[in-house]
Amino acid sequence: MIGYVAYREDVRTLTVEERNLLGLRLLYLALPRGRRILGKHYAGRAARLLGRLGVRQAVFPRAFPWGDLFARRGVLPVDTLPLYRRMAPLIVKKRMADLGISPGSATVAAVGDNLTGELGKILTELALQIRYLAVSMKYGTEEFCHSLRREYGVSALQRPTRAQLEGAEALLLFSSREALTCGNPIVLHLYGGEEVLSTNGVDFGLPGKLAGMVEENCRRDQLLSVLLAAGILQNYQIPIGEVDKAGKSYYNADTMTNIE
Repeated sequence: MIGYVAYREDVRTLTVEERNLLGLRLLYLALPRGRRILGKHYAGRAARLLGRLGVRQAVFPRAFPWGDLFARRGVLPVDTLPLYRRMAPLIVKKRMADLGISPGSATVAAVGDNLTGELGKILTELALQIRYLAVSMKYGTEEFCHSLRREYGVSALQRPTRAQLEGAEALLLFSSREALTCGNPIVLHLYGGEEVLSTNGVDFGLPGKLAGMVEENCRRDQLLSVLLAAGILQNYQIPIGEVDKAGKSYYNADTMTNIE
């Protein structure tokens, strides 16, 4: 089971209940909002409860100050890296449209360590919407590039040069590559922790009726990552917005297919 921690104006103490969100079972814990002195106390109680029940992942509010209390009990925030990776083809597509880049003449370069099955699916989805694909990974690229050419007629380049990587319209980094300047029109960092992922400047919205079912300050990316992994949502149903990182405002949010 996944934990869901929320701030609520209408509760005076920690409240706990089990909820079903589009078929996903959640242990919902509401903490009083606006009671700074007691905030740590209630957060500690919630953390102890989740730890005792064996819950290891939770969705938290934005800017939640008591995450360390949960970590001590073995309860960590839901990993959002799988969400960013699954959404990468749609993010690239949207940004190309925003920049006026034609996918039919564009190159997407992918950099990483090993070409896993997960990365292969992501790159195949990308390859079907762009003209050229350049893959720079240590293992597994040869057969993959051959299969793209054989099955889809995609121009897939393995072992591209640094110049070819830096000349691509979009650069996807599945691991750090310090030698690259990352001056491409589109760059996505698809590795590492929260600080690395936040540099992508992407905000994910809530589709359809889900928007009215969770708190406004919920970490939507954490919740969406769980729903996507469970097969309750598909990536094309998740709205993509762009973040003005200087002002922390959101704009250009797409409206995608709704969940009814």
